[in-house]
Amino acid sequence: SLIGTLGSAYLLGACWVAREVYGEGDPRWYAFRIWLKYKAPKWLYAIYAKHGEDFAKFISNKPALKWLVRQLMNTVVDKTRKIRYAY
Repeated sequence: SLIGTLGSAYLLGACWVAREVYGEGDPRWYAFRIWLKYKAPKWLYAIYAKHGEDFAKFISNKPALKWLVRQLMNTVVDKTRKIRYAY
């Protein structure tokens, strides 16, 4: 139980940008997080882990930039959903 809680906290804490652009109530942030953790190129994961929190803060009051980032994330989330529901 403790391990599951810590794992959930890790997943929540390390997905700053996706939660910023989608909001915590939208499941797409979690879909992006799963892709980032298991399917993304290692270099992208490393950049996100290192700079994601600061970048999320930076875009928080920039709606146009937030919209652009959301569109980029949507390409991953939409592709992931199509693969998932293809079975």
